[in-house]
Amino acid sequence: MRRILNKIGCLTLLAAPAAAAPTPGAGDAYGAWEAGADRSADPLASEFKLINYFFMRATVTNMLADPSGLRGVSLGPIGIGEGAGSATATGSDSTAYIEQRWIPVLAYSPWFTDGLATFRAQFEVDYTWGQAANQIQNNQGGGLNADQVNIQTKNVNVSLYPTRNPFELSVVLGTQPFYDGIDDPQVTSLFHIVKTGYKLAFIGTDGTGATAYGHFGQHRLKAAFLPIGAAQPNKADEGDPRLSYVYLSTIDYSYEAWPGTEIAFSLWHLRDNTEGKAFAFEGLVPSGPASTGLFPYTGVADFDLESPTGSVTWVGVNFNHNADFRTGDLAVTGYAIANFGRFESQKAGTTLNKDLAIAGFAADLELAYNHGKGLGDVITLEGLFTSGDDDVKDAEYDGVFTLNHYGLPGAVWFDHKTLLLFPFTSTVSNYTGAVTDISNQGYGLQAAILTGAQDLIPEVLNLKLGVAAARSSATPPPGVFNLQRGRTIGAEFNAELKWNVRYLMTIGLHAGYLAVGDFFDAVPTVDANPWAAFSTFTWYGF
Repeated sequence: MRRILNKIGCLTLLAAPAAAAPTPGAGDAYGAWEAGADRSADPLASEFKLINYFFMRATVTNMLADPSGLRGVSLGPIGIGEGAGSATATGSDSTAYIEQRWIPVLAYSPWFTDGLATFRAQFEVDYTWGQAANQIQNNQGGGLNADQVNIQTKNVNVSLYPTRNPFELSVVLGTQPFYDGIDDPQVTSLFHIVKTGYKLAFIGTDGTGATAYGHFGQHRLKAAFLPIGAAQPNKADEGDPRLSYVYLSTIDYSYEAWPGTEIAFSLWHLRDNTEGKAFAFEGLVPSGPASTGLFPYTGVADFDLESPTGSVTWVGVNFNHNADFRTGDLAVTGYAIANFGRFESQKAGTTLNKDLAIAGFAADLELAYNHGKGLGDVITLEGLFTSGDDDVKDAEYDGVFTLNHYGLPGAVWFDHKTLLLFPFTSTVSNYTGAVTDISNQGYGLQAAILTGAQDLIPEVLNLKLGVAAARSSATPPPGVFNLQRGRTIGAEFNAELKWNVRYLMTIGLHAGYLAVGDFFDAVPTVDANPWAAFSTFTWYGF
């Protein structure tokens, strides 16, 4: 009997799961480890959280911008023309200024919601040193005494998490960041967002509406509804006070083919019933394809159209592989997208085009190689193509249509890594360059950008060198005295040195030179090659 019981005991031990096996005794270091790992006395996670962004930039440049109509803010492409937009000119004179920005993000997740909801509020304070005080206006308050009312609304929204997991299912209601990628900006790093999707080249701003983000296994989905403008077009003539809207509806779907590699599809639709009466800058700059004041500030095409209604549809595909270098040393991202639509004038007897047909295309491909041990050791090569139209004044437009037709700006391509050919995106109130919208004023774009970066001191001091070149896809119309212009926009050479003083606290030195091409022949406001030098201080605080 004793032998039988011993055999049963041995068989029981062999069949038992590993968790049932006796654990070894504690080692000599167990006491110190237990004391260090004890979290019983830690405070509970705060219901209030603050993300703090502070930025300063000092600039010396020969690009002289006149922010007409928008005090303290200069936007738009160089050479757009005197008295139009920011009227950025280049010449033998230079200017210098310092500007700063503060953006706090407040998040409140009370305990009694049990992880179901988070309230967020974000505002912005911008100004140039020495400019204006003791008044009420945005982008002002750097003068003596300050005493300025200058708080700009960025975001005020509520995020609902039906599954209590913000990374699984989220519904955002209210004013929120609205981008052309599939990621939720509330819980995703901006550094990842600008590398993926359509890289904020079509949609990159804040908007008020409703957006749902879902992430289930290999599948992700985004659906959004965004009213981007409103007007009362028939109030004066017909006594009809009803609001008409510009609204945008989007659906994006992404499939993770394998870890770190995603393929996404997009379908967006914009409908505009405002007859050109909605504003991008209230009371001053109308929005939409009929705006005569918006194109100089954002660099979109200037159409011959008035009082239109119509729609635009975008169909696109984008992909990203190892965008954050988590699965290897090579990253690849890109997109291809087409837009088509039609607007019709509602003004009887118009002397301009009665309608406008739109059909354009854009494609982008970027390769990045992490050649060293740190994430700062990167070589990148990017190519961008957008279709163009050599006569944007006729009734057919063959170029790209972005939300820069509705915002100041409505889209910003952040990840181009240039300073002058495309605007330096580390900015506050001055966003000027040779090309500020990927449509390039409707003439299209063919651009290549090559950069190489190396950590001189790992994770501390980084040097980046870059070169970029661009030309238009179509030939622009003649300039002054009916002199012909060419298609070569120019070539840029730049260098940037960044010192990571502390985690997410960076001091930077940046310099660039742009050799302009014959695209600017017969453009009187561009009589010298643009150059600029910047110093920056950036601090993200959590």
